[in-house]
Amino acid sequence: AVMIKYGVMVPFIVDPNSQAVEWLKGHTGSAETVQAQDAKLGSQLELSVRFGKTLIVQEVDGINNFLFTLLRKDLTRQGPRQVVQLGEKMCD
Repeated sequence: AVMIKYGVMVPFIVDPNSQAVEWLKGHTGSAETVQAQDAKLGSQLELSVRFGKTLIVQEVDGINNFLFTLLRKDLTRQGPRQVVQLGEKMCD
């Protein structure tokens, strides 16, 4: 719990009983969930980054290529703001 709330790295949790998902929803307030195979994953991820929301991605078999820049926190500066590239889009 301490690593999830105060850690620097993005947590990767193996949760076969969905207990961690329920805990995260209870402790983050406005966490949204999406399946990794969902067609809306890209837009949900973009909205979560843009508005600072917590997004829980479930049923992950592997990490998609467009997630690597976000997981590594490869932020670039465009003037006064920091942006990250998600697929073809730049998101602030």
